[in-house]
Amino acid sequence: MNIKENRRMLVVLVGLIIMFLGLIFYLSYFTIFDAKEIVKHPANRRDAIKVAALKRGTIVDRNGEVLAQTEGEKYKYTRVYPHPRAYAHVVGYSSKTKGSSGLEASYSKQLLGIEGSGTLKSIRAFFNNKVDSDVGNDLTLTTSTKIQQYIRDKLAESGEKGAAVVMNPKTGEILGMVSYPDFNIQNIDSDYSAIVERNNGAFFNNAIQGGYAPGSIFKIISTAAIIESGIDQKYKDTGEEEILGRAIKNAGGKEYGDLNLNKAFTHSVNTYFANKVAEVGKDKFVEVAERFMMNKKVDFDLNTKTTYLAKSSFNSSNWDQHALASAGIGQADILTTPLEMCMVASAIANEGKMMAPYLVSNIKSPEGSNIFTREPQVLSEAVSPEVAKQIGDMMVNVVRSGSGKTAKIRRAQVAGKTGTAQISKDADKYNAWFVGYAPAKDPEVAVAVIIQNVEKFGGEIAAPIAGDIINYSLGVLD
Repeated sequence: MNIKENRRMLVVLVGLIIMFLGLIFYLSYFTIFDAKEIVKHPANRRDAIKVAALKRGTIVDRNGEVLAQTEGEKYKYTRVYPHPRAYAHVVGYSSKTKGSSGLEASYSKQLLGIEGSGTLKSIRAFFNNKVDSDVGNDLTLTTSTKIQQYIRDKLAESGEKGAAVVMNPKTGEILGMVSYPDFNIQNIDSDYSAIVERNNGAFFNNAIQGGYAPGSIFKIISTAAIIESGIDQKYKDTGEEEILGRAIKNAGGKEYGDLNLNKAFTHSVNTYFANKVAEVGKDKFVEVAERFMMNKKVDFDLNTKTTYLAKSSFNSSNWDQHALASAGIGQADILTTPLEMCMVASAIANEGKMMAPYLVSNIKSPEGSNIFTREPQVLSEAVSPEVAKQIGDMMVNVVRSGSGKTAKIRRAQVAGKTGTAQISKDADKYNAWFVGYAPAKDPEVAVAVIIQNVEKFGGEIAAPIAGDIINYSLGVLD
């Protein structure tokens, strides 16, 4: 063999080594950096075929009642939903043609038993071409199906758009969460086009995705700021408060005369809160609001591109004194969600501690071994126990003798606050609210109810619905 042939062989060998290294680099790059994009690409059917071979785990409520389960044979599995409307937005759907929503989307990997997406796991899964098991994991939720169905029925009975959330104020467990209008998740494939054409917002989860002006329920936060600031709580009401040449008036133009904080809160006097919050000042007001998780992101189990918890928000950088005063009565540019306001009520009920909300309490493997158990977590020390008690006593007075009398129940003393947020300057259209908890002395449930775009006040429509929901929930929990 001469030198020329040796050189040729060396060139070929080097070329082969370069090609081999290039192939390794090519595979590694796409596996590590572009794996997610490749999997999501519509032309890639490999992932869909794999998923079709997997049996999704079962979802049950706090009492073991089945909410979603898989039936049929491998590659022909179908998902069955025993409560297809009550859990439309919480459980959601999993469809081969329409995708997924709710917990079916946010906990899809756990329900399928698929390995995590970390770099090492992705490489191992790529070369092994496998997943952990052909059967997925099971989820246990915090909800009570009896409470969930009752809330759904009450909202449907109203005939209006709205939402309601019930939670345990001491733990953050969501006992019920319903958005209305809803849809039938069992028939999602056949009904999808019709739901889209109706365009009534059925796919939208009003409980967590909608940002709504809170109106007077925000006076809970305003009251905390007033108490903490130490300002004089006395005020003489004439029915109108003028700030920067613009008037803020009481509902119905009422005049209340000499007021203290307790009386102003009980009767939801706009002029009082506008005046006092302006005196408290923007810095203190914003500080207190942010302790109640306003303007802050809250992690929640429903978290996908289509289903997520909207951040309660306001932009105080643009506020003048009039805007600050308007914020004190829950107007200005403040937007919040029913879940967030249920958390606010829960914080008052729980001696000032706001608990992190959650829906999934436990995940078990197909063999029944424990994979994950949720522990209650304090999200924020919103106010001191002393301030929480003062506000709680005022909320009791609202239900005893104020605007929330329609939330009274025989079973227990309810503490609450009504709210009516005007949504149109040209017509008497409001978002009607009620938030509260019961029993007042040892709270077991907190609730938030919103009825949207109606010609009624919070005390007229939201409070009686909330009272019924509280009464029923306490009965279920006894």
